[in-house]
Amino acid sequence: KVLGATDPATANPTSLRKAIFDDWKALGLKSEPNVGDNGVHASASPFEALAERLNWLGASLDTDAFGKALLASGIPKDTVVAWTKDPQVPYEGKKQSLFDLLEDLDYEDCLKRAQDIAGASGKRPEGKMQAFVFIKPHAVTSKTQELVKATFAKEGITVYKEGDLDAKAIEQDKLIDNHYYAIANKASLSKPAELNPPAPKQED
Repeated sequence: KVLGATDPATANPTSLRKAIFDDWKALGLKSEPNVGDNGVHASASPFEALAERLNWLGASLDTDAFGKALLASGIPKDTVVAWTKDPQVPYEGKKQSLFDLLEDLDYEDCLKRAQDIAGASGKRPEGKMQAFVFIKPHAVTSKTQELVKATFAKEGITVYKEGDLDAKAIEQDKLIDNHYYAIANKASLSKPAELNPPAPKQED
């Protein structure tokens, strides 16, 4: 609700993406935002937030709040690490994207479903929703930063930590490559049958 739909042109009028779309010139952007360059990125689930903190911030699974919660819930560390690449996992009789299965779930529901997928049991620790958010490169201006901070404050969202990454660090550590690994894997590395299309299509 705070960020808005992927297409900023059709996003909710009160959302960040719509605000950036409407005021892109005043915010100092060089071009009108679009579906790809839509101003702001945020995690689609608590699990994706963990995966993104591991990638972008160099966080540790053993010390990250949601990482510790998954481990305490009985999910093996190796499983959690493998899941950060968004594998196809069996759930309710069919294989599905791990990220898709956990998308849009709150903290408690995300932990519960993760346990169900992993076949794990254990007392789930209480915790808070967390996300990893970044202003996309095309929109990084001081005015956009001020807008994002003000919007979060208005919505009662606490920023626990902030910083910046320059192009050199992003390239050197292959952060974008890792961030989009799951998409790239589905597009170019996986065999068609591994993506679980309908049986007749697997023969094409």
